[in-house]
Amino acid sequence: MNIRFRKGLSDQSGSIAIIVGIAIFVLLGLSALALDIAHMVTVKSQLQKAADAGSLAGARGLWPLVQPVKNPTTINPDCAAAFLAAQLTTLRNQVDGSNLAADGEITIQVGLWNYQTKTFTPGCTTNSNAVRVSTRRDGVVMLFAKVFGISTANLSATATAVQDFASAMGGGTIPITLDKKVAKPTEPPTILKVRMTPDNTDNAGWFVVPPDSAAAATLKDYINKKECPPLKIGDIINLQNGADASVISALKDEFDTYHAADGYWDTCIPLVETAKFGQDEPVVGFVAFRITNIINTTSDKRVEGEVLQLIDSPAAMPGPAGKTYGGVLAPPKAVQ
Repeated sequence: MNIRFRKGLSDQSGSIAIIVGIAIFVLLGLSALALDIAHMVTVKSQLQKAADAGSLAGARGLWPLVQPVKNPTTINPDCAAAFLAAQLTTLRNQVDGSNLAADGEITIQVGLWNYQTKTFTPGCTTNSNAVRVSTRRDGVVMLFAKVFGISTANLSATATAVQDFASAMGGGTIPITLDKKVAKPTEPPTILKVRMTPDNTDNAGWFVVPPDSAAAATLKDYINKKECPPLKIGDIINLQNGADASVISALKDEFDTYHAADGYWDTCIPLVETAKFGQDEPVVGFVAFRITNIINTTSDKRVEGEVLQLIDSPAAMPGPAGKTYGGVLAPPKAVQ
């Protein structure tokens, strides 16, 4: 009897079965909960994607879609167009198998993004530069979490995007700069004659970015190899005048090779505030300039063209200082 009793005490097979059963139940529950969590993450991602796309489309909608703009009219942000663009784009995105509803699941605000404080203030003004889109989906079904008393979840997402005037440009700018006093579009357009001749009073000139040397070889590398460094408002550039035949010819070759078929060359160049081109000056802004002709066969070598009212450049970066001398728009950019 003692032997049989001791053998019964050592038999753990029943306990192990109970433990295994509990473990399987817990693992199945955790696996089921993981599926619900994965579903929530997917829905949240879809909401964020819709908000991102809507805000970027709305920011682009603040400005005329056809670029460049030539007419010298005052161009203010179009809040109604921005709202509509944001709404249409957001509605095209599906969330959890169905489109969002315009009423109740999408909130769109046009307003001002403050670069310093990184805050958004709703309201349509002449300074509006941003669109915020919020998306939500209530009652997302939880299939397995019901075991824990959770049957649905409410999810949301928010995104803000700006499209603003350029406060900086990426590398590759052609080495011409204008005096800001002449950088104004007119109708009919005034053909500016950027005379590359030594003179005490000019309206434009060559430039290099220190510590690059103000030599013909550097200017030609800026033109042919796109080696001009990135620029931002406030950067110091070295202004030069002088009709270097080899530099004018390099610019003419670039025009003839890539732009002659169009008859013009739209580019973005820095502005300075000076009437003399032969010293260091800070960049005060950027302007869109349409080159229409390059004269390199006479003693009066020059670049002819007109200032454009508005253009968007993929090389531009937005910022608060750019609005001062607006004319070049940076691409839409997410800021949140």
